[in-house]
Amino acid sequence: MILVQIFFASLVIGPIVWGIVNWLKYKGLNAPKVAIHYPTMINSAVFFALAFNIIFFLQEVFLVLGKKALGLQSFLYHNNHTWVGEHPMASLMQGSGALAIFLIGLICLVIFHFIRNSGSIWKLFVLWMAFHGLIQSIPQVIIGYLNPGTDVGEALVGYLKLSEPLLIILAIVSAIAMALLCIWFSKHLLEFAPVDAVLNNPKVKLKYVRYIAVGAAIIGSILVVPFRILPMGQAVTPFIVSAFSIPWIWAAAAPSRPIRHIPNRINEKVYWSPVLLLLLLLIFFRWALVPGVEF
Repeated sequence: MILVQIFFASLVIGPIVWGIVNWLKYKGLNAPKVAIHYPTMINSAVFFALAFNIIFFLQEVFLVLGKKALGLQSFLYHNNHTWVGEHPMASLMQGSGALAIFLIGLICLVIFHFIRNSGSIWKLFVLWMAFHGLIQSIPQVIIGYLNPGTDVGEALVGYLKLSEPLLIILAIVSAIAMALLCIWFSKHLLEFAPVDAVLNNPKVKLKYVRYIAVGAAIIGSILVVPFRILPMGQAVTPFIVSAFSIPWIWAAAAPSRPIRHIPNRINEKVYWSPVLLLLLLLIFFRWALVPGVEF
């Protein structure tokens, strides 16, 4: 367990050390003035919040569908679920939500691959969907090992009864996969930079990522809070997800190369269609799902 805890802690410590190395390495480097990308940050924050809420909701949907498939009476809320009845496979179905959003994340990665050269602003939404699908699901393997009482823990330990060595391997691979995925996402987020951005300069890349990823994640996490229901401890979830992932995206930006510009309008102005969709989603969550829907 200590080995897994070390790898888990490295998800926080690793990018901090990397960031210090970047600062020492590039502190004497001159960087051209870069336009302030507030539209980029706001657009990205809205897409971040949309993707987070949709992925988290889909996780609960598939948790409910898993229980329903067993003949249990299930109730769906937008950030929770309950059920009535017992079944020998109920604990296995506690892992159905994480598995579903992991697969959704992979599907979104494939979609992004095909639309990578598109100029549509919604390409960024697809990328954040892939991010949340993977980054919300993969860490649950680590947490499931450390705390078998969690959803994935009940599936892996309670039902499948995986051996401790196998669980340790899965947890370590999950921690490494998270870091590598964030490094990959960093490179593709940089592709959204304006065509006049000098992306062979590490400081320019770091500054752009501060808007499209770091600032967007902070604002996006705040935007998620109104979507949560009691207990309000649920409201910290997006901040926890960001704490274990966004620093890697930021730290990996400086040395990331080569980066190619892909024309996109995300930096030009604030687009209101994603904001409207986020508001409609909030209305759906608060009025339809807070009371709960029976399956």
